[in-house]
Amino acid sequence: MIWKIALRNILQHREKTIIIGSLVTLGIMLTFVGNCLITTMGEGIAKSFTDNYTGEILVTSNEGLGSGVFGAQSEDLFGPPLIPVLKDYEKALEKVRALPALKSWTSQLSAYAGLNFEEKGSDWGLFFGIEPDDYFASMDNVRVLEGRRLQDGEEGVMVNSRTRDSLEKNLGVKVKVGDVLQLNGMGEAGFKIREVPVRAIFEFKGANQRMFVPSIVDIRTLRVLSGKNVGPVEKVEATKEETALIDASLDDLFSGESAPVTPGKGGEAFDEAAFEARLGDRSAKDARPPAGSGAWNFILVRLGEGASPAALARSLNETFEAEGIRARAQGWQPSGAPDSYTFAALGLIFNVAMVLLAVVSIIIIMNTLVISVMERTSEIGTMRALGAQRAFVREMFIAETLSITTIFGALGIALGAVAVAVLGAAGIRADGDFLAVIYGGKVLEPEISSGPLLVSVALILVMGLISWIYPVALALKVTPLKAISAE
Repeated sequence: MIWKIALRNILQHREKTIIIGSLVTLGIMLTFVGNCLITTMGEGIAKSFTDNYTGEILVTSNEGLGSGVFGAQSEDLFGPPLIPVLKDYEKALEKVRALPALKSWTSQLSAYAGLNFEEKGSDWGLFFGIEPDDYFASMDNVRVLEGRRLQDGEEGVMVNSRTRDSLEKNLGVKVKVGDVLQLNGMGEAGFKIREVPVRAIFEFKGANQRMFVPSIVDIRTLRVLSGKNVGPVEKVEATKEETALIDASLDDLFSGESAPVTPGKGGEAFDEAAFEARLGDRSAKDARPPAGSGAWNFILVRLGEGASPAALARSLNETFEAEGIRARAQGWQPSGAPDSYTFAALGLIFNVAMVLLAVVSIIIIMNTLVISVMERTSEIGTMRALGAQRAFVREMFIAETLSITTIFGALGIALGAVAVAVLGAAGIRADGDFLAVIYGGKVLEPEISSGPLLVSVALILVMGLISWIYPVALALKVTPLKAISAE
């Protein structure tokens, strides 16, 4: 009965129905399209960081205020980024390998180092230290513009194309494949200098406009520059003969052939051949320890499709805490800080804009209903005079409003879906790296998902259940006699 009367009233007041319905359609369509864009952009930002820099989970040290691949938050506001070493690396890695949804993993060291060009000047850059085979198997994130990727066991640096362009612009230095760069590091062991060949000029597939764009270098070089240990710490027992020269003076060491081997004691004269033999074979170029046995800052974890990074990171952290492992598992946002929070803030702004749009839509629809209801004051008064109770009048307007918002809201969702499909087909290209990060690629390809659909349906229900309250409350305050006598 109520719904039949409501539908009759809607048809009798076609003009007002069309006006209110158009507003509902427009509001729902804009909200649906906006939420589809926000969802797509949020997924794009997450993909940009997880695929290019952080993985779905980053395992780092639990010391300090927190750390990510671009540096840690320092207690000194103006101090350099502090990136603590993952001291319980092996224990943490054992837990990572046991993850049920593990797809792959790789380790990384991050550090800032200087690029020195002598009289032409110098500049600073961020470097990712990696083992190439493991890293590129997990992070297929680079597009080589010149040269080739680093290979396991070789020294070298892959220079970011933005770093190359910056050096040419600011210092007049043209860096190309085959050049030898002098890198300077100020680490825990003091000032270090390394010369490494340029193996490639590259760009990350998910571009980034940060001040210090990362370049990629072999792990041993970066460990030396940052003063980190380059191999495992082992306890070695030395013989008395091997420690005999510890207390030797310069006179004992360089006094000629008659100088004794053991200071203060008699012995055989210095024999250069025997000395070289004691040093061992130094002809092998790569007599260094395996790259994986030294210091690391991070373990980058890639997960299989459908896995929940938040749940797995929480599980890892519970294990780390229970077993006293000095490590922390975190998602892409803290791992990509501060850049990731900048883009997250942008997403928050879009969400706030959508909420404001919804509020404005409800206010406009409510004002339109106020006018509509007040114009029907005599109708309401007649119904009240004929015995209609307040509840009946209220239910009738609820049915009318819900019918209008449901029908025209569904139309708004349908038009919004068409608009999203058109935007996807148009393929709006990213004009710059900033938009490329937001889009999650070079082209914006919005998709329809359950999230925006549920938000739009919820907004339709809110409009239908709330927008009638104030107008009907005003109408019900009018007495039947006054309402009937009103023109």
